[in-house]
Amino acid sequence: MNNNPLAAAIRNAFVRQVLAQPLSPTGESFARNSFENILRNKRICLFEQAVNRFLTNSGQRPISGSSQFADEKNLLTFSLQLSGYIRDAQKALDKLSKDHACDPDLIALYRAAAKYSADCSGKIPGAKYVFKEHCDYRFWKIQNDTTLASARFQKQGFAVNPQKHNLFLSMPFHIRDSQEELQKWSSKFLNTALDNKNVFGSAVDVYLAHFPIEQPRGEKFALSLETIRSPQNYFEEADMRFVQKYWSTFLGTAIRTDKDNHVIGGRPFDSETFKQNCRNITVLGYCAGVAHAHRWINAFSHLASQIYDRSTVREAMQNIFVISYAFLPVQKENKYSGAHFMSNFADDKLRKEPFIKMFNPELYEQCKYRPQEGKPARISIMPDSRNYIIALNLPENFAVYNHNHHKQELPDIENGHHMGIVTHHNANSPSDYPFRQFTTVLENASLGRRGLSVFNRRENDRLPARHEPLTIVTFRSLKKPLSYLR
Repeated sequence: MNNNPLAAAIRNAFVRQVLAQPLSPTGESFARNSFENILRNKRICLFEQAVNRFLTNSGQRPISGSSQFADEKNLLTFSLQLSGYIRDAQKALDKLSKDHACDPDLIALYRAAAKYSADCSGKIPGAKYVFKEHCDYRFWKIQNDTTLASARFQKQGFAVNPQKHNLFLSMPFHIRDSQEELQKWSSKFLNTALDNKNVFGSAVDVYLAHFPIEQPRGEKFALSLETIRSPQNYFEEADMRFVQKYWSTFLGTAIRTDKDNHVIGGRPFDSETFKQNCRNITVLGYCAGVAHAHRWINAFSHLASQIYDRSTVREAMQNIFVISYAFLPVQKENKYSGAHFMSNFADDKLRKEPFIKMFNPELYEQCKYRPQEGKPARISIMPDSRNYIIALNLPENFAVYNHNHHKQELPDIENGHHMGIVTHHNANSPSDYPFRQFTTVLENASLGRRGLSVFNRRENDRLPARHEPLTIVTFRSLKKPLSYLR
């Protein structure tokens, strides 16, 4: 798309990270048989063509062909770090529109980066990465007796119960299938948000879904942008396989489908049971994980519409509740209901929350936190009147406690993108509003509450132990939310 402001940042990164680096050592890279060199040149040329197509269609000069002689480690790093270059280009983000963000040429560039990453696997001396496109989700049941840092992640031997409250964690990380990795990354982002054992693990079953470490980063971002570009019915086959395997029990008994995703067998529930089953689906998503969940719901709706009438499907989908952090609603009228949290500096000039701004630039500007006397957040409602955006005031001095109970900054905060802002206690805040409001919504929604009641503090909630009383934005007496997005 012409004048895409991201193009200059990507071009500069390519020149800096690839062309300006030392060329590949000829003794190692070119003293191979001719067939290996042909394959090497082919994969580099295909990726370079995608880069140049994006650049030229955006009004930028193409890069030179000298990348064929580049050290492929540098080119691979470039393919993996595309989103990082965009994240750091705050001046470009300031000019970004949704059309630019969902530019088909940018999506094609991400897909080309994913293919290049996969094609390189095992072929670059010294490179440890192994990538594979179109992976299936990893799915675990979490047995959490104490904290996530010591939780057990069960891969087999369980079935999702549609008659029980279920929380599905949809996370963006790519990790190995080991207990240590699952514990590390889950606790890194979720910290103490699931520590209330009166809710999680007892009244609510908790599951984790993520892509494996082999998925190329470019594929994750391409999928997210495709979801935003075509939100109504878009899903991938991996999303449908996930739904068929883990959510079909919410649709009916022994539901079967063919290779074209047509329902060919099984017994449906009565309509009220189906609607109630959907009330037992709560999803917590972070960043690109929310895009995954959006596609699951599209795939689920695709199957449901073959079993139930249109009105029943619509009402049932609205009973599904999505809680998100760092990813805003992609439609004015979503199938599901939800509460969507974000954090930004009140003065965000050249400090914008990078990934929300990258994915949904106009909505970010509409709903972001602005200085408001005495309010810790700005609450907005989407036109469907079922999805709320909670833009939190990101303080300059956000800090957490370490294991020695000493204050420390949360690393890699990325201008508000880090989920730890709502899953860690703020050591410098007496009221600790972000953590308290987020966990209130998470617990209420997981227990089946819907609508405005998810924001209301329950009688058994723990209050802050020190200083001032907890400040909660409630909606009981509020005739309309603080701001409307129309």
